[in-house]
Amino acid sequence: MRTIAAICALLLLGAAPLLGAAPLAAQDNPEAPTEAVGWYGKEFVTCGEKTSTGQITDCILAAADRWDKRLNAAYQKLMAQQPPEQQERLRVAERAWIQFRNANCDYYINIPGTRANYIYAECRRVLTAQRAVELEAAARPVN
Repeated sequence: MRTIAAICALLLLGAAPLLGAAPLAAQDNPEAPTEAVGWYGKEFVTCGEKTSTGQITDCILAAADRWDKRLNAAYQKLMAQQPPEQQERLRVAERAWIQFRNANCDYYINIPGTRANYIYAECRRVLTAQRAVELEAAARPVN
C-alpha cells in the first residue's frame, strides 16, 4: 500500500516523465501522430469538466470514437502499402489487438461504483489512440 501511495505522490509531483510516461504536451495532441498518448491527459481533463458521470463518460467515448476513425484510416493506409502476405499478418494482428483492447478495458467496467464507466471509456480512448499512433507511424516511410 505504501508503494502505491509513493507512486501516486511521484505522479502528482510531476515525476511521470521519470517513470516512463510521456510529457503532457505529447499525450494531449491528437494531431501529432508520433507522440505518445497516456492516461488522464488533456482529453480526459476536458471531459472531466462535465457535470455528471454520464456526461464525462459520453465525452470520453466520443474522443475514443475520434481516435477509432484515425485508427481505421491508418489501418487502411498501411494495408494498402503491404504485399498480400503482410496484409494477412496485419489483419491477424489487428484482430488480436481488438480482442486484447476489449478484454483489457472490460476489466475496468467491473470496478465498483459509477467511476467504472469513465475509467472504462478512458481505457478505450487511450488504447485506441495508442494503436492509431502506432499504425500511423508504421505507414510512414522510414527516413
